[in-house]
Amino acid sequence: MLHYPEDLMNIPCPIEKTITLIGNKWTLLLIREFYLSNGPLRFNDLLKSLKPISSKTLSSKLKDLVLYGIIERNVENTMPIKVEYSLTEKGKDLRSVLLSMAEWSKRWHSF
Repeated sequence: MLHYPEDLMNIPCPIEKTITLIGNKWTLLLIREFYLSNGPLRFNDLLKSLKPISSKTLSSKLKDLVLYGIIERNVENTMPIKVEYSLTEKGKDLRSVLLSMAEWSKRWHSF
């Protein structure tokens, strides 16, 4: 078993923090949808492309990602009201992480 100095044990692990924010299955797939679309997405578009995700789960994940600053929610005052979601700069910066995960999967897990 490895033993670390006491002061190192109190430093938050950046990988653990990232997994806490985006490590959920639906969260990662939701972020992926923004890269595949190359633009803003609406709730129903995401609901269709992420089948079988439930409306409740999608709504919860979108709220979390807005809270974390990974996506932003844009509301247009039209009739009916138009709500779109898009990646922030922080969200766009995750692209390399997702691409690395995809490359790793291609290399080690051919389906």
